[in-house]
Amino acid sequence: MRSLILAAAFSLALAAPALAATHTIVYGPGSCDGGCVNGGDEISQLFGSVPDVVVQNMRLADGYVPVGGLNYWPDSYSGSSAAYVEDSSHTTRGAVALFNNNLAGGYITLVSADFGGWPNAAVDIGWELYSTGGTLSTGSVTTNPTGLTTVHFNVTAARNQPIALIFGPDAYIGGVQNIVFRFDETLPTQGGIPEPSSWAMLIAGFGLAGASLRRRLAHSKMCGRPGAPRADAGFPL
Repeated sequence: MRSLILAAAFSLALAAPALAATHTIVYGPGSCDGGCVNGGDEISQLFGSVPDVVVQNMRLADGYVPVGGLNYWPDSYSGSSAAYVEDSSHTTRGAVALFNNNLAGGYITLVSADFGGWPNAAVDIGWELYSTGGTLSTGSVTTNPTGLTTVHFNVTAARNQPIALIFGPDAYIGGVQNIVFRFDETLPTQGGIPEPSSWAMLIAGFGLAGASLRRRLAHSKMCGRPGAPRADAGFPL
């Protein structure tokens, strides 16, 4: 009887859906290849990756063209460290893209992210969630000078499709931290993971996705900074 009960329990365990695995991308001194030694050091483009999900940290020039990676700053983004873009042109966005890396397939959900304003300031930051099928969600947040501001997304991309968090339009004074995402496994399908073209589709689509965000924030004034920081203030230029 005991063996039958154990066998039945084992069968139920096999039949039950896989639990979601939740991960948090925390940008700290270990975010850079070899460690972040100085403020402004470039974050590893694949930092935050886990077995099921490949993370790519990117900066996007005007027109949503990928031109490099994100940078790390240890403090003063609403009292916290953050990932930001080392470009004081006020037109460069940051992006954190998540790609499915599970052969069995699955779904990626972007749960939440924290935003901070430099230097410990109230800053208007627009955000957009984008996938190969187009824009999934958009919004904006005004940061709290004394603490990070959390935005809850809970947006899931289509099966086997990537999802990207784009923030800006001035990712120099608006940084991101503590990005929470979840990967849900399902039964294997014939489709498997998407072809490498999905990466190209997502990046190519950044240019199209930028139009609406630029229009929405065109008349929004950025707060908390009259101009670029002086080099002797310790902030990299």
